[in-house]
Amino acid sequence: MKNKKGFTLIELLAVIVILAIIALIATPAIINVIENARKKAFENTAYGVLDGLRLEYMERVANGDTKETKFFTFPDSGLKLSGEQPAGGTASTDIKGNITFTLFDKDKKWCAKKDGASEKVTILDYNENDCKTISLKEEIEKDTAHIVKNVKVNGEIVNKVIGKKSEKLTMKNYVWYMGQLWQVLETNDTNNTIKLITAQSITSIAYGETSDYNSSWVKKWLNEVFYASLEGKDLIRDTNFCLDKVETNSETITDNGYNILKVNSHTPINSCQNKISEKVGLMSFEDYVYSNNGNTPIYNGGSYLDEDEFEWTITAYNNLHNWIQWYTTSYITSNNSTFSTVKGDGHGVRPVISIDGSSVVKEGEGTKANPYILLNERKASNGSKINGVKVGDYVYLDESNNPNTFTSEYIARDLKYNTTKDKVRYRVVNKNADGTVKVERADVLRNLPSTVAVNYGVYVPYYYKVSTDGCYYEASEEKWYLSGCTNNNIFKVNGVTGEYKYQNSINIGDYLNSSSNGIYNWYSDSVKNMIKETEYERFTGGYQKDYSNLNNNETGTYPGTTNDGKVTAKVALPTWGEMYSGNDLNMTYWYINRWTGSSSIVSHVSNSGNASGLYAGGYWLAVRPVVTLKSNVKIKSGEGTMTKPYSLSM
Repeated sequence: MKNKKGFTLIELLAVIVILAIIALIATPAIINVIENARKKAFENTAYGVLDGLRLEYMERVANGDTKETKFFTFPDSGLKLSGEQPAGGTASTDIKGNITFTLFDKDKKWCAKKDGASEKVTILDYNENDCKTISLKEEIEKDTAHIVKNVKVNGEIVNKVIGKKSEKLTMKNYVWYMGQLWQVLETNDTNNTIKLITAQSITSIAYGETSDYNSSWVKKWLNEVFYASLEGKDLIRDTNFCLDKVETNSETITDNGYNILKVNSHTPINSCQNKISEKVGLMSFEDYVYSNNGNTPIYNGGSYLDEDEFEWTITAYNNLHNWIQWYTTSYITSNNSTFSTVKGDGHGVRPVISIDGSSVVKEGEGTKANPYILLNERKASNGSKINGVKVGDYVYLDESNNPNTFTSEYIARDLKYNTTKDKVRYRVVNKNADGTVKVERADVLRNLPSTVAVNYGVYVPYYYKVSTDGCYYEASEEKWYLSGCTNNNIFKVNGVTGEYKYQNSINIGDYLNSSSNGIYNWYSDSVKNMIKETEYERFTGGYQKDYSNLNNNETGTYPGTTNDGKVTAKVALPTWGEMYSGNDLNMTYWYINRWTGSSSIVSHVSNSGNASGLYAGGYWLAVRPVVTLKSNVKIKSGEGTMTKPYSLSM
């Protein structure tokens, strides 16, 4: 009979230990198999996203639409995917079909990344820096020192960005989007939007016939010129703008001969009665007064919105006036909000829009010098033609032949960059139907030779001729003799030849185009080859007139309204009422147009932001050259931003 002896306890424990050891060895392998399978499924999903975006791009090409960057947020992308579904992320395609995305899985173990220049999807172990997809709204609201949560402004509960004027360069609320530098005004939890305002005035025009915004010339300009110039509008959301008039406790004071309405307090708008929904508008009175510290309105300037110039708001003061911002300038010292007549000289226009609060930040620090750049900000492809840029983009032009010394340039009143003569920033003003592109020098000309400039080597008179045959200034009498000025001060390019000398030159057109020491001869040969000699319009500036109804010979409120027709030139000047003809540099500079009332008066924008007319011999005005680039100029490198302008080649 066999012995049926069982396992001893020691033997059982030994078996259990052995099995445990086997399990310990095998379990990680099994887990790895599972994890690798999940990771592979996630990778397959990422390639599914890539295929889906390619199909979407091909559909757009088939429909003739390749202009706008397409933007997606996961998991609400609408793409039909299989495998490990992404829990979040972003993706976009540019106009060339180049695809960029960042996705992460639901447990945040991995992220999938693809750069537009590569065809490969890279799977990374999740890392906060590598896989970061933070929204602009989150970035703005992280700065708790500069945001007041849940404050009522214009009758709506919002999160208001606040800040002092002294903090303009350190605040982190600047965004580069669609060729524009913006500041965040507020975030909105209710509709998940971010309200933006351009960091500078884009133009300077009269408001309109009355203070009614809906029929104003400003509203026309915002929609017909500004909004029409924007590309990649898919993030823009409708904005509620309040047109209610504010009730103020005010007093009129006089400062340097100006009547200023000093606002001591106002009654907040608890429920807006006159509300419109628009894609683009202006800031309101309440937007401004709450920008300093939120819950306690500030009425005397000093906030991050102050740009030291006259700027229109959307808020009416009465039927013939609108509130404007009146800050500290060389002329005004009281720091008070005030009002201005709506039908008159031009004041600054700063567009306001709202964008999707989920908009993702790609790079940047949020400062004025290094703004946030959104994921879907489109850039022109290297090798593409110049017409592929956006209005507002920056390009480099080579001014190597400039005999003067300069190592820095301004691109805004308080924003200066180091530069070299072969890389001087210009900004895209307009893209023409023939493929050419109009660009304007980001800074005015500085350090000019004494034969050209007056007042510290910066300014140039539009027309200056000391003689006894009319059109001259007699210093001993402090008097102008203007009878000989007719048709001499208009922009023409062959008045004289050789060196431009302000004491005996006929007009600035000669200096820009023909003089040996003039701006055209500052350009390198390669840039001269890029410039197309172009016809420029010289309609009269718009005192008391609609910006869009200037190209005619109507007699306005003042006599002598003229249209000087077109002039053919290689180098021109900015035009009254066009993009980037505002006072962004805190520098008074000339326009190409004459002004109403006299053949001797030329349009200009002053350092206070006021666009009006001035005698052509004025010698305290700067020069901001404009050129048109040929359609076959190509993008060599760069991104079109302030810090990374496009470099060009033929």
